[in-house]
Amino acid sequence: MKLVLVAACALVDADGRVLLAQRPAGRAMAGLWEFPGGNGERSEPPEQTLIRELREELRITVTKECVAPLTFASHG
Repeated sequence: MKLVLVAACALVDADGRVLLAQRPAGRAMAGLWEFPGGNGERSEPPEQTLIRELREELRITVTKECVAPLTFASHG
């Protein structure tokens, strides 16, 4: 089985609201809710994956100092 590393983050505003997105129809796990993030590129650290994905998907700038690991999960 191919190993795919994915990084995601919880974006929480000052009012405690959390940004989630619903996966579109026709995609794997369609209809489920997810945090912003995406697949890491070869040899890319998870922090850099998040910074890149947030810039590409949401057009926001995040620095490495603003990223802190919380947990991990895996599934088959």
